[in-house]
Amino acid sequence: MFNRQNKTYYLPEMRKTLPALVLFAFLSQAASGQTNESYGKPIAEIFTDFHVNFNDTLKHTGFDLNRAYLGWHFIPGGKISGKVIINIGSPDDLATGSTPRRYAYCREASLIWSDEKLTVSAGVTGTRIFEFQQRFWGKRYVANTYQSINGYGFIADLGFVIDYKFNDVWKADLSVMNGEGYSNLQLDDNLRASLGLTITPASGLAFRIYGDIQDAGGLWQPVAVVFAGYKNDLITIGGEISYKSNIDCNRGHHAWGVSSTGGINLTQKLELFGRYDYSTSVTLGKDIMKWNYLKDGSFVIIGMQYILSPYAKIALNYQGRYPYSPLKTGTDMIFLNALFKF
Repeated sequence: MFNRQNKTYYLPEMRKTLPALVLFAFLSQAASGQTNESYGKPIAEIFTDFHVNFNDTLKHTGFDLNRAYLGWHFIPGGKISGKVIINIGSPDDLATGSTPRRYAYCREASLIWSDEKLTVSAGVTGTRIFEFQQRFWGKRYVANTYQSINGYGFIADLGFVIDYKFNDVWKADLSVMNGEGYSNLQLDDNLRASLGLTITPASGLAFRIYGDIQDAGGLWQPVAVVFAGYKNDLITIGGEISYKSNIDCNRGHHAWGVSSTGGINLTQKLELFGRYDYSTSVTLGKDIMKWNYLKDGSFVIIGMQYILSPYAKIALNYQGRYPYSPLKTGTDMIFLNALFKF
């Protein structure tokens, strides 16, 4: 597929990548079995769900496969390692009018150098805009992050990332990326640079400050995210504020929002959890409505998670979207989400 308008490119050769990756993993396992040496480990992450939509008659009830990551982490020993992850994409991610189908592309293809305090990753690798918050909440399989839903950034991109650990309290990260995301790897004159600082002053307590900037079409687009969270054996609570300026290369198109998460562990395997997002934008000039009013609004999740094993989780939850615009109807949905990962 080649879509110039949405800058999305899917090469025919990608259809050969997945079988080659599976064959590589099989041969590596066979080799390690003969030599009693391990040169890496497989990677798999699958998100699936059954949902009921009470407001949309076109997608009322059904099963969905939201994510299928397959990959290999090559660890030959020493300071250098490599990682390849293939993402089997959802038909919902294709451009409007495209024939619905599954497709494959590189979610990660990186070379990693690591020392005691310093780690450098280059290639298609993970960004740092919401990686920490995503791991802190631990329920990405239930819903996407606030920044991803509202177009603040991507989970992975082409470029390099430097992580440095000063001590057990202070950690920093610096990255320079293409700024187009891991599914759009075309070359252009645009780069996205970021700087982040993570502070963990006490057990269970964490703070995160992140900022990035890029020059898109001669207009600077800064992003800022501030997060604070606390967790122990009983509760988890977190909150963040996000801001982005000059969205879609339009001067004055600023937006911001908050996302808060929480959970209570009833047992070691059973947890009650919730999340609330609020997204909004500014009003331009003499306009009556906010410039992004069709996408502004609130998002609520309330549910229960059960840990089946170290590799599998399920969550029964309600998800409601309440738009700011009077022209849009809210949605009320019940989900049964499942995660399998190793």
